Amino acid sequence: MALLVSTAIVGGSLACHAEDGLVDVRTLPYIDGATARPEATKYPNLSASYFGAGTVADTIASTDRLLAADGWIAYTPPFEASKRSRWYKRGAQGVSASFMTDGSRTDRSGVSYSSQRLEVNLPFPERATDIIYDERRPYLGCTTPETVDATLTFFQKELAALGWSPLSASAAQARWPDAKIDETIADGVRVYFTREGNTRQLPVMLTLQRGADNRTGVEIRVAPFALPQDLVAGSESAGLPKPERIKSAGTTGSADSIKREAHALIPAELGPVLAFYRRELGKKGWIEQSKDTVVTADRASLAFTSPEETATMQIGRKYDLTMVQIDVQVLPSVIAARAKAKKEADDRFMKDALSFGQAVIAEDNARRAAAQSTRGPEAPLRTMSGSAVPIPVPDTASEVEFDGQAGKLEFASTSSAGAIADFYRGGMKALGWKAMPSVINNPNMAVLNFSKSGQSISLTAMQMGPKVNVTATGSGLKGAPVAASAGNKTTTDNAKSVEQVLESDGDADYPTPKQRTLRSLGTSGLPGGAPFRHELNASVPAGLDSVLAFYRRELTQRRWQEDTKSAVIKPDTAMLAFKGPGGPAMLKLERRNDETTVSLVVRHPTEAIKAGILPAPGKVRLLFGNMGDAEVSVSVNNKTIKVAPGAGGPQKPDGPTMELPPGAYKVTIKAAGKPAHDSTIKVAANDSWGLMVGPDGRDILPLQLY
Repeated sequence: MALLVSTAIVGGSLACHAEDGLVDVRTLPYIDGATARPEATKYPNLSASYFGAGTVADTIASTDRLLAADGWIAYTPPFEASKRSRWYKRGAQGVSASFMTDGSRTDRSGVSYSSQRLEVNLPFPERATDIIYDERRPYLGCTTPETVDATLTFFQKELAALGWSPLSASAAQARWPDAKIDETIADGVRVYFTREGNTRQLPVMLTLQRGADNRTGVEIRVAPFALPQDLVAGSESAGLPKPERIKSAGTTGSADSIKREAHALIPAELGPVLAFYRRELGKKGWIEQSKDTVVTADRASLAFTSPEETATMQIGRKYDLTMVQIDVQVLPSVIAARAKAKKEADDRFMKDALSFGQAVIAEDNARRAAAQSTRGPEAPLRTMSGSAVPIPVPDTASEVEFDGQAGKLEFASTSSAGAIADFYRGGMKALGWKAMPSVINNPNMAVLNFSKSGQSISLTAMQMGPKVNVTATGSGLKGAPVAASAGNKTTTDNAKSVEQVLESDGDADYPTPKQRTLRSLGTSGLPGGAPFRHELNASVPAGLDSVLAFYRRELTQRRWQEDTKSAVIKPDTAMLAFKGPGGPAMLKLERRNDETTVSLVVRHPTEAIKAGILPAPGKVRLLFGNMGDAEVSVSVNNKTIKVAPGAGGPQKPDGPTMELPPGAYKVTIKAAGKPAHDSTIKVAANDSWGLMVGPDGRDILPLQLY
């Protein structure tokens, strides 16, 4: 196919002119028939794309020929060779070209031109090949069939025209006392040039040498004596040093990885680079193994050791850069010691978590017994009015969530697990449901199973600090319409109520109005240690505005600071964040059943850090235990772990752990010979929970640790 040269017609003034060193890419030749594709750019004269028929290989070959015919010479920047990129130079102007297919079509392709500014312009000899050029440092490497003398004459003339002049030995030594510019080159010559009046431009060294192939090798680079001789340390990468001045650098792994590596390209001679790494690694405690050291004029190989790691270093020269590669490996003995220490730490944590769980249960039992003795027998629960859930919901329920499509009901209650179990035994029987036998029926936890007309419902009531969490699932709950959360049912008296000035009960840390009908204070902490979480729950027969005013007043008097920007206040709910003397706190108020419920959760991060229970930032940590006598499988977030019998217990603290993003997760428990049992947990960022599998191997007791 014959190729025709086309040029873009330019109208109006240009943003940049040729004398600025930037070419207007719209004037470059492109394949006949190709069309320009508009680009979202502020300077269309500096970037343009053309697409036409042909493969990428066709377009590359055609562009090379068209630009060469227009006086452009192709080159490659050091270390940047690419199959789909080209670089070209014509005089003081530069342009780069990227080649691509036209979308998914392989029969069409395009070229994208970008104007390149040549910061240091170096002349290319005629008929030069294998050109490597970096206009920033500067650097030029190539070969030419011309003789050494002819090539030297060419550079002396062209460099002089660009403002360069020969550098004398006396001038070099006046600025760089160690400069030696009288070297002799076998079959060649070496000369130095400087640009008078340009203090930023370092002198360059031109080396010409005739090869056995009767071609002259050319290299222009910054004079070695003008480069830094004492490298300054920059920021570390993966715990390894690197100089402040680099062309590029990268790492894999991190400072605590079992394996890691670092690499860098440094614009300095091998000697100063070698001295830099010996010095900086020595500062970090690395010892060089001299028996493994090999150093030549252009290469070095070294080995280092530290108390925990070994490292190998390879240093080499290419173009005008020094290449460094460092590979680090943790010693096998250290890997084993770290694994042992982690297991011991996890074991201790699980032991403490189980002890904490047992202490929480004992504390709940004692608090419940004390409350029971104070207020006498617990009155039978009444059914919440106005609920759209197909089974009864007690009037003490809060945070009610019902999903008829999934067949699931969840709520919290201040009533005991036993009272809730009695409520459902009577209420479900009245609706024709038959109770099935269950082996779990204790003050902390009750499991009820019901059946009717081929349908089933399983209900679990579990004590969680001052509250009982209730979950019901089964086919008997499916098919009903999804109702608005019963927990959002409110009375209208709050809007009409007159604000009351509530009086404090005098608690110095966690105040409650004297007019309360319910108050409970739960704590989380390891046995013998300071608490790292408090949760106050109360119910006050007063309007939400009155209770809100009470807590803002009382907490402020106790030196709590409210984050007013994050406050969310609605007619029937309020959420406020505080910073208390002991740590961050969250206050939640909700209007329900003619009263305002109070939930005040306070965290003590200092104590939590001491206890070692914090997850990674933004994550949730789960710690598993097994109270039963058989192994169980627990699946969370598509990951299954085995929990041995007694795991997490004082005699065998080896329970596994898991970290997850915050959210709601299905937890599936499977024990040999028993059907799988599902439950759901909701966890927030920076929380830690203990998940204890019950003795029956079916139910799980979640305990919030932080």
